[in-house]
Amino acid sequence: MKFIYSLFILVLFYSCQKEPKKILASDYLNEEQVESFKYEIIRYTDKLAKKATHETKFDHQFDSIYQAKAKSAELYHYFIDEKSNEIYFAIARIAPSLKVKKVVTVGKLSKDTNGKITSYEETFRTWKMEIPELKTKSKFLFEKYIAGEDLTPYYTENAKGEFYIEFPDSNTYYDKNKRKWVSKGITTIE
Repeated sequence: MKFIYSLFILVLFYSCQKEPKKILASDYLNEEQVESFKYEIIRYTDKLAKKATHETKFDHQFDSIYQAKAKSAELYHYFIDEKSNEIYFAIARIAPSLKVKKVVTVGKLSKDTNGKITSYEETFRTWKMEIPELKTKSKFLFEKYIAGEDLTPYYTENAKGEFYIEFPDSNTYYDKNKRKWVSKGITTIE
């Protein structure tokens, strides 16, 4: 009887565990679709092209620059919420440094039935880190983000020496309407 009871508890335990969410781009997109998605958001997530402004960054004269930026970016994580159809992403780009380091921008967007972006929001950007550390921390943060967990313990002001999220902070926030990072003291964060 104890054996059957133990077996029942074990089966119940394993059946109640949630299946991990699929967060790799390859779970949703083929290579061509990944490249297309990166190009679709790169004008938001990367620095402005030389001579571009936020008002002109979508002009065709900058297409080749943003195509190159998209190719060098890496889509670390991707998730589609089945309830809201929102697309969550974590995209990495090279950051200026003596060693090879990258930053990850994490956000979400929605599209209409024609595939046009209707809402776009960047939720946070990490500190620049060497790639192994960045991959570990960005996966950890991305999983918390798509689960709807509070990320404020990982903001710089709360991090207690372990750096995760550079923005937002007490001085910098993401303006969803302008689709760019804004600082209370400076106009835009690149």
